[in-house]
Amino acid sequence: MNVSLLCDWFQDWGNAIKNGLGQTGLIIMLVVLGSLALLITWNILKASLGKTKVKILWGQIVLLIIIILFLAWFFTLV
Repeated sequence: MNVSLLCDWFQDWGNAIKNGLGQTGLIIMLVVLGSLALLITWNILKASLGKTKVKILWGQIVLLIIIILFLAWFFTLV
């Protein structure tokens, strides 16, 4: 698969999201995703610091990475 074709697909999808939500909708999505990322980070820190044995929550870490990638993508749309 051609990389530029994939980048064009993401650009077209981003433009469709921006046209559908508008500028205000994108800002609201950024605030919601940012708050969700902070809550997940707080939960990971609370779970790992509250115990003597550090427990790694892989599912929450993967979810946090996905949310951060969406945040970065929405920031490029604004």
